[in-house]
Amino acid sequence: MNLRRWIRLLCLGMGIFFVSAADAGPQPSAANSGLTGLWEYPTAEMPNDGTGRLGYTHASPYDYYYVDLAWLPWLEVNTRLSTFDNIWVDPFGRFNDTGYGRRYMDKAMDLKAMLYRSSRWYLPSLAFGVTDMMGTELMKAWYGVATWRLGSFALSLGYGTDRMNGLFGGVAWNVQDWLTLKAEYSPMDYSRDAVGQYKPHPNHPSSKYNVGAVLRAPWGTEAALSYQRGEEFVFSLSQRFDLHSPFLFRDGSSRRKAIGAPGSTRTPQWKDIDPARLARQIQEGLEQYVRVRDVEIEIGDRKVLVAYENYGHSSHAEAMVRVLVVLAAVSPHLDSLTLIPRLAGVPVVRADFPGELLFDLRARNLRSEDPLQSSIFVWARDGETGKDGKDGKTVSGEGIESFVKKDGETQAGGQAVYRSGCFLEARARHRVKTMLVYEPRIDQTLDDDYQHRWSVDLIYDGNYSNGWGAFADVRFPVVNDVEIWWEPDINDKIRLQRAVLTHLNNWGRNKKAGLWFLSEAGWLDENWFGLNLWGRRYSWDGRWWVGLQGSVFRDRDPSAFAGLAQGQIVYGYGWRDDAELSAWRMAGWIQAGYTFSDLDLDLQMDYGRFADSDVGFKVSAVRRWDDTVVGFWLTRTDRLSPGKDFTRAGIRLELPAEKWLGSWLGHSSDHVWVQDVPLLSTWRIDAGREGGHWQNPERRLGQLRPMTLKKNVGLLLEEYCSFEASDASEPEIRSLADYVPALRGGQDKK
Repeated sequence: MNLRRWIRLLCLGMGIFFVSAADAGPQPSAANSGLTGLWEYPTAEMPNDGTGRLGYTHASPYDYYYVDLAWLPWLEVNTRLSTFDNIWVDPFGRFNDTGYGRRYMDKAMDLKAMLYRSSRWYLPSLAFGVTDMMGTELMKAWYGVATWRLGSFALSLGYGTDRMNGLFGGVAWNVQDWLTLKAEYSPMDYSRDAVGQYKPHPNHPSSKYNVGAVLRAPWGTEAALSYQRGEEFVFSLSQRFDLHSPFLFRDGSSRRKAIGAPGSTRTPQWKDIDPARLARQIQEGLEQYVRVRDVEIEIGDRKVLVAYENYGHSSHAEAMVRVLVVLAAVSPHLDSLTLIPRLAGVPVVRADFPGELLFDLRARNLRSEDPLQSSIFVWARDGETGKDGKDGKTVSGEGIESFVKKDGETQAGGQAVYRSGCFLEARARHRVKTMLVYEPRIDQTLDDDYQHRWSVDLIYDGNYSNGWGAFADVRFPVVNDVEIWWEPDINDKIRLQRAVLTHLNNWGRNKKAGLWFLSEAGWLDENWFGLNLWGRRYSWDGRWWVGLQGSVFRDRDPSAFAGLAQGQIVYGYGWRDDAELSAWRMAGWIQAGYTFSDLDLDLQMDYGRFADSDVGFKVSAVRRWDDTVVGFWLTRTDRLSPGKDFTRAGIRLELPAEKWLGSWLGHSSDHVWVQDVPLLSTWRIDAGREGGHWQNPERRLGQLRPMTLKKNVGLLLEEYCSFEASDASEPEIRSLADYVPALRGGQDKK
């Protein structure tokens, strides 16, 4: 390294940094591989929580396809696919540099943790991380980096091991909101990139300095052009996204800020209230502004209870907030308000609010003594609303008597109670619809590039009472290029994709805990037919749970519309065999989970027998942004490839349609795209598999756990109250120091 040249560059950057007074705000951009950084190296900056970028970089001989996300407020996760222009794989799996076969591809995951985020120009933000932490580890390196920021300038200095090869650094200058200039000193050691005997970049770079510019569009698109290594022009294109708002068709605000509501009127006194008229006003408001059904209303002395079932919102918190907004617009001053959301007629949660909350909503002002904090969210007791299923008698709740099926007044303990029930009972109980379905696929063995298929699906969705439901999906293929050799060849046929009968039951006998059972039977997905049973015991707030899962299933016939295979279908290295094994398979797991409420982070551990009779465990970490889910899972069983310490690993995605289409839909939607994407495997295709399922307890109850629902309702209420006054700013980036007291030092926690 030319030390004098590096010192001059560093001094120049520091001089510009300290004298800068530019007004342009900080706009960190992506490095070549996707992590927030300079060009080839990361910085100690990262996106805001729940935001990230999808992008592509061409830096010959490397091509990077990546998805980068601030998965935790202090943790940036970057998943990428790297390809090499000059290394090829022939049909027999042999490497070559002759151009015969297909380009070599490598999957990787990069992590960066922010240890400390500085708010002072003289103290740096600190981060450390690792690149290519799993799989081939072809580009693995460890690093630590510090970033000083003053206004529009950011100066970074760090040290890396292995491929990163020592001291690195650079400066980024946000000239304008749409323009960033970056310069970097890069000692990258490309000689460590080796595929067999072939190296994509065998020679030392002509220069260790990289310079270039990033152009940024108002809608989040970024294009970058740089000159790197003294030998190559590098181009990259990326699109920012925010899991708090739509990816496409944005209307300039968060999806839920514009929650509509009837215009607030002068609040009447309770003595002037006609219960029947109030019930009609609530009914009309819910019909106009909320997509719910099976609504039951109970009005007592300064008390109102509303039970409902959400059918048209992917977010249960959003449905509850909309109900609250309607009640705030039409109700008089109340002492208390109770809401009970249900699933298939089964009451799930009882939420008791103080009457002051409605007053705050009318004023669009949640006070510092937020009444939501005094609200109580608990599991609904068995039979708390409607009939208990035993003797046909209603079971009383707390403060207000339970529902009946007829409107009118009755006497309960000397108190007049007005009941209005089931005025939306028929709404959305049975739905038949057609959907255009797009399914992207990446072969986890990387035998092929990116693949996809389009289809038109005919869907039936039925929700009945007493916990019963049904779902059926017939798939009509339109366009398909998915040809994955170790999966059933069913993609070009009209098939019954799924047809299941489900039942949900709450066996909880008190409000301190939830004891839930979920079962489903039928055609579980395109590969499996069978039965799944879950039992879950939740804590009083849903923070932790323990449970069991048992499954009995068998393979479906890939060539039939809905037929079953005669035996077990074994997929392996280019072959398939109807093995002489029992057609039916059995699997079962012991399960436990815990939720970190501040982060909406769910940790789960499963141990048991998998679909191919292998035994082991599965760990998963799932982050929730209300109705959006991004998680990671890893499976290890007694079937491993030599030299590997895991069986399979991948990503869990649950993305609502509104996240993609936003206000373009014209109305709220409950459709969620759910996908488990295997990213890494140890070449044991017949290991670590779980069989199929439709909706597990996490999908059915995850958002409705009392603690989770209360938190998300609070966030949406704050968003609703602040919408008209000002557009809420992005959440502040938080560091690991906010969660580990020992790292905080003398800094006050915000």
